[in-house]
Amino acid sequence: MKPKALIVLWLIVLTPLALMGWMGYERSVRDREMKHYQIQSLVQARLQSVDDLLHAWFESTEKELAQTIATLPDRPEKIREFLRNHPRLRQIVWYTPDGVRQHPPANAPLTDKESRFLERTLGTVPQPGKNGLAPFPKAAAPGEDPRARQGWFVWHSGTEMVHFFWMRDAVRGFTGLELEPTRLLSDIIARLPATGPDDGKTATPASRIRLIDSSGSVAYQWGLHEPAPGETALGLLPLSAPLASWRLEYFSAAAGADNPFEWLNLTAGIFALAVVLIGLGVYLYREHTREMRLAQQRVSFVSQVSHELRTPLTNIRLYAELLEEQLEEEQPEDSRARKYTGVITAECRRLSRLIANVLNFSREAEPAGKKLRRKTCVIDDLVRNVLTNFRPTLEARGIRIRFKPGAAHKVLADPDAVEQILNNLVSNMEKYATSGKRLDVESRQNGAATTLLVRDHGPGIPKKEQERIFKPFYRISSKLTDGVAGTGIGLPIARRLAVEHGGSLTLLPVETGACFKVTLHTPPAGETA
Repeated sequence: MKPKALIVLWLIVLTPLALMGWMGYERSVRDREMKHYQIQSLVQARLQSVDDLLHAWFESTEKELAQTIATLPDRPEKIREFLRNHPRLRQIVWYTPDGVRQHPPANAPLTDKESRFLERTLGTVPQPGKNGLAPFPKAAAPGEDPRARQGWFVWHSGTEMVHFFWMRDAVRGFTGLELEPTRLLSDIIARLPATGPDDGKTATPASRIRLIDSSGSVAYQWGLHEPAPGETALGLLPLSAPLASWRLEYFSAAAGADNPFEWLNLTAGIFALAVVLIGLGVYLYREHTREMRLAQQRVSFVSQVSHELRTPLTNIRLYAELLEEQLEEEQPEDSRARKYTGVITAECRRLSRLIANVLNFSREAEPAGKKLRRKTCVIDDLVRNVLTNFRPTLEARGIRIRFKPGAAHKVLADPDAVEQILNNLVSNMEKYATSGKRLDVESRQNGAATTLLVRDHGPGIPKKEQERIFKPFYRISSKLTDGVAGTGIGLPIARRLAVEHGGSLTLLPVETGACFKVTLHTPPAGETA
């Protein structure tokens, strides 16, 4: 098989495989992106549900703490007793609307807890009229919303995260409750899912959600998946106030893993397609090889038959020409015998040209150096020989021949090849351009270059067909050519012989008919070709 055919065959096999592989890869990437987006959506929804749960709990806790503030006693000793009965509270601060601190008492001894409380809150919790809170009015102004104002203060005290709920109004003043950190964390954990095989609150069975406090430590976690050291969380969500410095992290092994069957299916599909394409390629290769072998056998057979026919044809032509010469002496010009011998001679020459074309075509694969047999010759003499052979046939069809010689110097060329080029060009004119009634042949010489122009005045060649006519076995299909015998190898052989002479064969643009230009490299006699 020729390299080009082998390359085409491999392209037939590899191109669909590469295309399918690329499409499979692109689809896999899109599927992974879609899967990642879906997982992220599910993870964020799961984390958001936890945040909503904690936020709702803090809202209910705020209501409970507001009710607790409403029931606080007035005297410090009663407040201390109140704290002992409310373990979720660590300490209480109370300022009257005038800015006087009622608790811890400003004008009485303090307990150790109260002293440490003041140290923790000093400069953190705003004090009326001092560091951030405006003095409280004694009573609500007309039209003023009498509803209490409340909120949270959150800060670090050592290793602890302090949560401080405050509330103020014009009647009671400013009241704040410091929550017990351990009890607060316990209450938060009590609202979160527990880890267990029947836990249906996680997004996937093999997942883990971590509650990270403000120090970056894991305050609580649930789920069956155990993250590996350095494993990246699939989702992060900061919690809402008052746990704004806390966050949730989501881990899952199954969610981030690729589906092994996805690549297995893609690989199996590519492998199946490869098997089919390779099978098709092998079939095409065998068919191509078989066709080439049969074609080679046909060409070899035709070549052998042509060789066998050449010898008897040469003898027939020789004796026909001898008989023609003898009849010219004995018979008048219009005698029937001379006409018959003229037809025999002309047909022998035509058959000789056809056999020469077949033999030249069959020798196409020979090395270029073995195709030409250069000799000393005169190009104009070769042109005259060809025109002499065609003259009876052309004149019988009313075609005038005009030859303008211009290559009278002796040169080195292959006479048989040059004559065959002219034979093929004139033969084409004889078949397809007799309507022009005229054949113009011109020769030129310029140093080692010889140019031949062969022009007819027939219907011409369509522009779209002007390059195709030089392809082997190609014939223009038209009313003019249909029914005309021909092999379609005359022009390709003429061009190949011209190229072997270091020249070319081209079709020149003319207004009417067709004009072929033959360029040959013909060194002067005595020089090396």
